[in-house]
Amino acid sequence: MPDPSVRVSNENLQAQIKGLGIQIEDVKRLLVGNEDRIRSLERAGDKTTPLIEKRIEILEKTAEAHSKELEDLKDMITTQAQSIKDLTNSFETMQKIWKWALGIFTAVMIAVIILFITGQATMVFK
Repeated sequence: MPDPSVRVSNENLQAQIKGLGIQIEDVKRLLVGNEDRIRSLERAGDKTTPLIEKRIEILEKTAEAHSKELEDLKDMITTQAQSIKDLTNSFETMQKIWKWALGIFTAVMIAVIILFITGQATMVFK
């Protein structure tokens, strides 16, 4: 007859093996679930990657277009600034000319007034 302690140990060992078998099955299910999730994410990534690349390409083209427009605006602003500077210089020149003309006109008018006051203008205008 077999020893009862060996039989208890054998039953205990079998119970532990069954428990390990159940744990291994749980781990297998987790791994399968994780693999399914990974495949799902990869499929979703495969679908979205071309869209994202297309959007990035469109954004790059838009950025290049805006860059070109900014360069054009910079050139226009530089040209306008030069035109304003030229106009300012022309205005300053015109101011000098008008000051000289006004000075000469004032001098002539003062001379004519003095001639009228002294009576010499009657001889000039006769």
